[in-house]
Amino acid sequence: MRVNKVFEKKEAVRYLFWGVMTVLLNYFSYLLFKQFLAYQIANLFSILLTKVFAYCTNKKFVFRTKTGFREQVSEIIRYVLGRGITGVVDFLGLIVLVNWVAVDDRIGKMVMIVITTALNYLLGKLFVFRQKQMPEEPDRG
Repeated sequence: MRVNKVFEKKEAVRYLFWGVMTVLLNYFSYLLFKQFLAYQIANLFSILLTKVFAYCTNKKFVFRTKTGFREQVSEIIRYVLGRGITGVVDFLGLIVLVNWVAVDDRIGKMVMIVITTALNYLLGKLFVFRQKQMPEEPDRG
């Protein structure tokens, strides 16, 4: 099977690709913001930026949900709640790692990205993007 067909049809592959893009945005925006801001505020801004990016890419490219206005409002509310939880985990987790465990903030940010990426996938799949997904096409070749 050609790589582009796998990418188009397999949700896990799409999530992996867009997840990597989100992780890169999260980490490098954190490093950029940290040049001008305290690490806590830099982390908050990078979290907010990547949450918006992740919603757009997960809806359109990963889970491919089709929703009307009412369903989309409900989906956004579920997204904000689910990603809000992981955002708090990310924000507080980095503070704990840096201030209490004495981990370098760049390493701590990587650790928190790994933890929150797994949580985000589970919440996205089970709680947020659960309605009217376009079906995966069967493999024909």
